[in-house]
Amino acid sequence: MPAIPTVSITVQDNGASAALAVPQSQVQVKIGCAVGPSVVNYQPFATSNPTAWQTQFVGGPLCEAGGLVCQTGNIAIGLACPIVTTGSATAVTHTGTGAATCTVTLDATHGAWDDYYVKCLVVTGGTIGTAGVVVQVSLDAGRNYGTPIALGTAATLYLGTGTLTSFLVGGTGVQLNFTTATMVAGDTYTFSTKAPQWNGAGVAAALAAFQASQYGVAGVGSIHIVGDAMHGGSGTGDVVTISTQLNSGTGVYEYNRAIVELRDALVPTAWGGSGETEATWISALATATLGLVAQPRIAPDSGYYNTPSCFANAAGGLPAYRRNAAWSHAIRRTQIPLERRAGRVKDGPYSSIVVNPQVDPTDGFIYHDERVTPGLNAARIGSLMTWPKKGAGFFQCQEPLLCAPGSQFVELVIGNVLDVACDIGYAAGVSAVSDDLVCQPSGALDPQALNVLQGTVQQALNVGMLQSGLVSGVTATVNATANVQSTGIIPLVIAVLPNAYVNSVQETISLTNGAP
Repeated sequence: MPAIPTVSITVQDNGASAALAVPQSQVQVKIGCAVGPSVVNYQPFATSNPTAWQTQFVGGPLCEAGGLVCQTGNIAIGLACPIVTTGSATAVTHTGTGAATCTVTLDATHGAWDDYYVKCLVVTGGTIGTAGVVVQVSLDAGRNYGTPIALGTAATLYLGTGTLTSFLVGGTGVQLNFTTATMVAGDTYTFSTKAPQWNGAGVAAALAAFQASQYGVAGVGSIHIVGDAMHGGSGTGDVVTISTQLNSGTGVYEYNRAIVELRDALVPTAWGGSGETEATWISALATATLGLVAQPRIAPDSGYYNTPSCFANAAGGLPAYRRNAAWSHAIRRTQIPLERRAGRVKDGPYSSIVVNPQVDPTDGFIYHDERVTPGLNAARIGSLMTWPKKGAGFFQCQEPLLCAPGSQFVELVIGNVLDVACDIGYAAGVSAVSDDLVCQPSGALDPQALNVLQGTVQQALNVGMLQSGLVSGVTATVNATANVQSTGIIPLVIAVLPNAYVNSVQETISLTNGAP
């Protein structure tokens, strides 16, 4: 019997299909909002090729998140959700002495395609409508700029490839409109945008389509729901809806958990928002998750960091967008075995996060460090932290699940190994259904029949879990006294001994006088 953690999957690579056998952990489902006229069909699309992925989903958070997984060589399976709330933009703030002002027009179908912090810098001044004005654009709050753009005689500038009505790869859904007046070198025009949003019903429909597909039956290593499940507010109803759909999968013997994003601190005032302190933001998230006491298939993450895109933009260059920790967490989960913690220090900090010690502390954004300002982990929210003497990068602190109080399934790796046990136990045990087995006068199974059945399940567990190091121990035990003849039911217990996970190391250091 093949080990359950290895799956066969068909991937799309620029229109061609190829069947691959890969470790289950390297396959990840991405569900979220994307741009394009026909992507919301709930048909799973799988690839390990970033170009093929971008061609399919064009733009938006789903496109960006899946591209990062494909960039590592692992497989992303994408399902797009309907856009319930189109992307939005704040008013433009002009800083400088030029007379020209700027407004923003958005794609009427999708709005702004993603979360952008737009900064348009005037490189060469002049008068709008007259050739000579040159600008540079940043989509990530001035961290990275595209090449200089000569406006010529135009009074508008679409940020990227295409137009407001042509949904092309490399677009943004954002157009700048300048008034016919002077622009002065060094002036800036800044604003922020909000990505399109889904709702819980759309995600549930996508999950249901996945569960009914060949990929759901084969199994995947992880699921990432792309986009803020709180939609910038305090509600967690969509988290419950997602959890309910994941739980329904167990009815068809599919056992999955999802990494879900919780909101960022409110947009800083410098970028058109109302702003929020780190303490207020932590408290709000802790309060919001307080009532989520029985959602063990949800691993919520928060904290937002600068994550470079794998897709260049014609206007903004190669931005480092502000992304939820879940993006980096999800990438790491495709790079490690199911039983390994994403925060194992040996594996190093998240390479998908760029840290600038000179700029980040004063740019107005919050870069949460659970070691320095604890609060999220105690609220069962996944967070990132730094380790002194390990560089400036961020590590996963923990991977909490939203379990009921007193539950043993407190973290994602424990849930993962239990889900594998469920998969293997089902696959091995179902072979006995409708079988005819010899029994004793009491109705209990004959010892030889019991041993054969128990050994079959145990062997599958050994191959799929013990030999691969997924767990430290696992045993299958068939009830020797159950009256199978009367009930037709064989009670079987699978006991899993997970690996030990180190939370801290206690060291004692003393002086010695060198005496033997």
